[in-house]
Amino acid sequence: MRLSKRSCVVVLGGIAATAAVAVPSGSAQAPGATTLSFYEPDAQSTFKIIDNPPKTFGKRPGPKSRFTIGDRLTLSSALFDKKGGTRQGRLYADGTIVKGGAFETAKLIATGTYVLNDGSQISVQGYFSFTNNSTVSVVGGTGRYEGARGHLLSTSAEDSSTDTLTLLP
Repeated sequence: MRLSKRSCVVVLGGIAATAAVAVPSGSAQAPGATTLSFYEPDAQSTFKIIDNPPKTFGKRPGPKSRFTIGDRLTLSSALFDKKGGTRQGRLYADGTIVKGGAFETAKLIATGTYVLNDGSQISVQGYFSFTNNSTVSVVGGTGRYEGARGHLLSTSAEDSSTDTLTLLP
């Protein structure tokens, strides 16, 4: 499998929030919780692989590329309330490979910050996989999300990812 922009977005994506998509609490979440959802199109994302020694990627990642412990990935991605919707801010994320291997088996620890249009921020942190949906912790926030806590579920599609944050009261 070729390492794609979508794959890196999925791994590092999933760390944003905005009141534009706040949903009242439902039966599957804590009473008073707020749910936020962001759409991240791959076409409006940039990422970089930092291939630390031993170098395995060369100039272009390919099917024989392997991650090694200590390799890094950095991402910047536009955030929207839905496909074709209104821009809500930008996600910045950085991760370090902690379990080396092929694309399908490598794992990383990543942190990310959703910087929203009003300047508010939501930070997330956790253990990610390239090939599975990931659930990680919301570890803080600023502005209207001061002291945020909860979790993030990042799911992938062919050309995008969707991040759903559940913020506890």
